[in-house]
Order: sequence, then C-alpha cells, then structure tokens
Amino acid sequence: MTRVTVAGGPGSRGWSGTRVSFAAVDEPGDEIEEGGPRRRFELRRLGWIAEVRQFAAMARNYAEASLVAHRTHGDIVLTRIPETIVGFVHPRHVRRIVRTNVLNYPKSDDYDSLRPLLGEGIFVSEGDVWTRQRRLLAPEFRVGAATRYLDVIVGDVENFFAELWEPAVGGAARDIGHDMMRLTLWIIGDAIFARDFRGQADAIGRDLETCLAQATLQLITGGLLRPWMPTPGNLRARRAGRALDATVMGLIASARASARASDGDMLSRLLFSTDTGGHPAMNDRELADQVKSLILAGHETTSLVLTWTFYLLAGAPEVLARLVEEVTRVLGGRAPGAEDVPRLVYTRMVLLEAMRLYPPVPAVTRTAKNGDEFDGVKIAAGTKVAILPYVTHRLAEFWADPDAFDPERFAPDRIDGLEPFAYLPFLLGRRACLGEHFAMLESVVALAMIVSRYRLTRVDERKIDTRPISTLRLARPLMMRVERRG
Repeated sequence: MTRVTVAGGPGSRGWSGTRVSFAAVDEPGDEIEEGGPRRRFELRRLGWIAEVRQFAAMARNYAEASLVAHRTHGDIVLTRIPETIVGFVHPRHVRRIVRTNVLNYPKSDDYDSLRPLLGEGIFVSEGDVWTRQRRLLAPEFRVGAATRYLDVIVGDVENFFAELWEPAVGGAARDIGHDMMRLTLWIIGDAIFARDFRGQADAIGRDLETCLAQATLQLITGGLLRPWMPTPGNLRARRAGRALDATVMGLIASARASARASDGDMLSRLLFSTDTGGHPAMNDRELADQVKSLILAGHETTSLVLTWTFYLLAGAPEVLARLVEEVTRVLGGRAPGAEDVPRLVYTRMVLLEAMRLYPPVPAVTRTAKNGDEFDGVKIAAGTKVAILPYVTHRLAEFWADPDAFDPERFAPDRIDGLEPFAYLPFLLGRRACLGEHFAMLESVVALAMIVSRYRLTRVDERKIDTRPISTLRLARPLMMRVERRG
C-alpha cells in the first residue's frame, strides 16, 4: 500500500516543515492494488447533445465544466468533441497514470503549443532529452538546496514592500494578482541570474503573458487554431517570443562573460556544469530554453497560489487571525530565517488548503503509448487522457465538505489520513514539479512576511470565479487596499 508520510515539522532539520510526500512514487511497474473494498467503475460516454454542451462549457471554463461533468456522470468521463479524451479523477486512476504505468503515458501533444516559446525546455520535453535535463536541474531544487535561495526571497520581498506597497499604504486599492506576479518574477529571476534581471523583469513578464495567452487559445480550440496561421494573435505571440528570446539570450551572454563557478546564482552553476565526458552540459540555446521554462513555471504558479490564498483569507477572518498569531509569535516582526520556516506550521497548512481548492495547474494531459486496461476500463493506444486535480481535490469521497476552506485538513496529526494521490498540487511521480520545494519555501516566506506587516482589505465581497488557462487564474482582479498592521 502506498503510504502517506510526514516529513519535517517543528524541530526538524528540513526547511519545509510538515509536508505531504508519497512513498516510492517514482518507480513504475507495480499494478493497481486489488485489496480493500471493491467498487465498480464505469466509463461514461456523453450523448451528442450533451457533448456539444460540454464542449461549449469547456471552452468557457474547462476546470468548472470538468467538475460539473464528473459530479454528474462519475469518475471516468469520455468526451469526443473536439477530440476523444478520457478524464480521470479518482486517486486509483491518477496513481495508475502517474506512477504504476507512468512510462505508458508521456505528455500529450497539448504541450506542442508551448514549443514555439519554450523550445526543448524541461516543461515540454520528453524521453531521453527530458531525463538529461532533469538530471542537470534537479540539484538546484532539492530540499536541502532550496535554503540557498532564502536570502534572495527575503530580499526581494523587502524590496517589493519598499518600492510598491509602502507608497500604496492607505491609498487606492491594488490588483493583488498583478503584484504577486511581479514579486514572484523578481524572485525567480534573481534566483536564476542574480544580475541585470530587475531592469528586464517587466518586459519579460509582458512577453511571457502574450505568448502564454495565445498558446492557451490554440489549446482550447482543439487544434483548429494552429501556431503557423497568420492571425493577429499568433503574430503578436511570435513578436513577443522573439523579444523574450533575445532578452534571455542577452542575459546568458552577459553571464557567460562575467560568471564564475563560485557565484551564487543558478545560471552560473549551469554555465559551468559538465556532462560525464567533461564537456559543457548545455549550449546557450539549450540554456535559454531551460531558463524560459523555469521563469514561466517558477513565477506564474506561485503568484497564483498567493493570490488565491489572500482571496480565501479575506472571507475567513478566524483563519486569518490564527495565521497572524502564528507569524507574530514565530517571527516577532523580523524576517524569517532558516530556523523559523519549519515553525510556520499553520502558515503551511493555509497554503496547502488554498492549493487544494485552487491547484495552480488544474489539469494535465497524457497520451497512451500502448493499450491499457485497469478497473474494467480499456484505453486504446493513442488515446488522450486527462488528470484533473481541480476535480480530484473536491471529491466528497476523500474530502469532507470539499468546497469549504479548512486548513485543519493539513494539521500534522491529520495528514496521515490523507488518501494517497487525492492531493496533487505539484503532480506526483516522475513528472512531479521540479520546483516544489522552492515554491513552498517562497510561498511560506512571502505569506508570513506579508501578513506580519500588512492588512489587506477587499474593496468588494463578490465571488471571484476561476479562469483556467494552462494555470488556474482568477476571472477578474482581486482588488485590495494595503494598510500597515498594528
């Protein structure tokens, strides 16, 4: 039986404190376990009228449409417009796809829309190319390595306060999502480059946004909009992609001219990394693809986690009060040090629950290389399958009152009771998010520093819906006033 384990906690030497981990999630080969209570799974095919309605709903908001479809039709739903895809939400089936038969389910062609932007970066690569990239990049993001970036994170948060929020205290409401996007872009940029980045950050953010929005539009049209088509949106994306590439290549050239292996930034270490034959591990083109992938994945998702967290806290004053109490007690008004982070237990619980309700990546797709059969469901070779964290995280079978915001679900004394593979904000298995530990460190530190110093107040109480692209964005800005606490 796959075990849920708890790593860290108060007194732990690890930076992350209590966190969810799954034993042996990286080894493919074992089968779906047959023990435990048996239940019947059925693949549901929609009728054609329902298919058309579902396609229209998916085009508007695929996360919410998937949630409705699975609550209506069950754990496994097959749709055929604009292409055949089988959606899986039950943890047993998630486990099958991401762990026990993972080699049969490589990334689907949905990721091809990002190739003009990311080239052969780790976010879109597969096979031997991906394995080599993962091996080169993994040392930068292991648990022990994440602490090397703590000073960068704290410094960028302090600069963010001084430049953006202190002048805004008591003034007009701010777009918190936009602010968090800028903060996390500064952090990942300074972690990678540690030089010349701040002046380029706004342009990089704009170009990334343009390219990502168009790639998402290409994706949701099911292949009807192709990257080569000379539409206004495609042409804008090409120009933005060329500008982004030139900026990143310029930063790499600057680093190559002055970097030393002993420098503290990620790019310098990658520049001096070598393969087993002693040759440079990556040329500048390969480095640029990796850097763009890391910037995209490293700031968009974390900014959304923080923004959704502030949205939820605004509607849960008792949770906010307990969070402020912990941060005040642990930090006493100072910036977090490495010894403080494991003690911010409730801070972490709040973030974990925010990611349950609003996982930064609401869905991922894979394609079956060979035919597969499990729990009575047959998957033909070439079939596209979807894993839907947004739905899995709201299954009443595994989460009591699943739509409620309740950080106590992740209390240290309850976390052992979580169903394996029912919680996957960073995915699981071989393709789990490389930057999970960096992202959690960044989120915990940023959230703690913000609530320690500032009180954020919404200007209206209306619900904000989701707007999924490749990530789970807010449908409209979260506008809040910034005031000093105390």
